[in-house]
Amino acid sequence: MANLTPTQTVLKSDAAKRKFEEVLGKKTNGFVGSLLSLVGSTNLKNVDSGSVMTAAMKAATLDLPIEPSLGFAYVIPYGSVAQFQIGYKGLIQLAIRSGQVTKLNAGPVYENQFIKYDSLFEELEIDFSMPQGVEIAGYFASMELANGFRKIIYWDKEKVTAHGKKFSKSFNKSSSPWQTDFDAMATKTVLKAMLSTYAPLSTEMQQAIVADNESTTQKDVTPEADELVLEAVEDSIKTEENEIINGQEEPENLQETQNEAEVLDLEL
Repeated sequence: MANLTPTQTVLKSDAAKRKFEEVLGKKTNGFVGSLLSLVGSTNLKNVDSGSVMTAAMKAATLDLPIEPSLGFAYVIPYGSVAQFQIGYKGLIQLAIRSGQVTKLNAGPVYENQFIKYDSLFEELEIDFSMPQGVEIAGYFASMELANGFRKIIYWDKEKVTAHGKKFSKSFNKSSSPWQTDFDAMATKTVLKAMLSTYAPLSTEMQQAIVADNESTTQKDVTPEADELVLEAVEDSIKTEENEIINGQEEPENLQETQNEAEVLDLEL
């Protein structure tokens, strides 16, 4: 364990594995493997272990993978603290699981395709016969529920940007998703605005939206993570102690055995 970061040590502990298994079952190894890789290759290795565990448990509870390339959920570092962040694909996944949403779509609208949007009657006119241009005019989200209810909203790029600057404390940081993948964050923002306002919210969707909105100072929706980290740290310490004790050479005579016993007594 000498080459592991403190967070990786916690994640590899028996306590952490047991907790993830309670939530993920057979998916545990794959999820933890992705998390260990993420922690080892990003700025997460420099953040608080407890916050990484908390963020990861939120994703696990929602059964969303945290592999960044998939775009379902993320564990993002904010200074020395990690936070859970759901991607627009994660929102779509949760909406589909609810069984209430029969049609769902979201994405960018290019300037050369955009005709007009009537917010009063919620009518968006787009000419999809035109090839995608370079500049994006805005972002839309639309859905149809099982009961026939339909909804569509459209935000121009300026409104999305203003929203991001207002509600994301890391908007201007180079590592922020708003800077590295603006379109994905913009799509998610509009989609979440629609779902949280007009869609029937399943328990999972409520948890996801609350977790995505909360700041580092707000109450954690999975407070048991703090206890888990303590258990994991204790497990890792015990494991290291056992490795040290088991790795000692067998004493050559009784005197060495007695000396070592005295040392152990003092340590205890």
